[in-house]
Amino acid sequence: MAHKDQLIENKTFGDKIRFLVSSKDSGGEKLSMEIACKPGAVGPPLHYHPVQSESFEVVSGELSVVCDDKKIVLKPGEKITVGPNSAHKWWNEGIEDLVMIVDLSPALKTEFFLETVYSLDVQNKTNKKTGLPGVLQFAAILNECYGELFVVGPPIIAQKFMAKVIGSFAKLIGYKGYVPFPRKGR
Repeated sequence: MAHKDQLIENKTFGDKIRFLVSSKDSGGEKLSMEIACKPGAVGPPLHYHPVQSESFEVVSGELSVVCDDKKIVLKPGEKITVGPNSAHKWWNEGIEDLVMIVDLSPALKTEFFLETVYSLDVQNKTNKKTGLPGVLQFAAILNECYGELFVVGPPIIAQKFMAKVIGSFAKLIGYKGYVPFPRKGR
């Protein structure tokens, strides 16, 4: 479980997340993170959250966002909030590092999803091109965070099947839906 000021890093992409407010800190109301990305960072695929709002505020650098087919570029001090069910994607196409504050409300299990994917990357258990784990491991993660996010493209029924059925099977044979990020000094 994430905690305030915990830092996690994705070695494949060089992204860093520092948790500012965890789900536990806010009673589940929100998750707040400072995310730092190198130039060229591609961010997540086009996706949406059925019940979460997600806001992005640029601290330094430039943030490119596509939301509901409209592209905008945010500069320091600028902010955008994406409502539930709005398809969006973000990335750093600028020439300097991007630092932004990202808030999700309600928090749900987003911190578990991020911590697990970053943890598996640090343990060299992800594809070095995509930054994602294998199919069974990813299905177990989706099972853990069932229904919180969907990517645009594959039919929703296929994504739900992968999360519920394949994810349950993956957990049954030993894959974990949540893999804590290794803490230094442990």
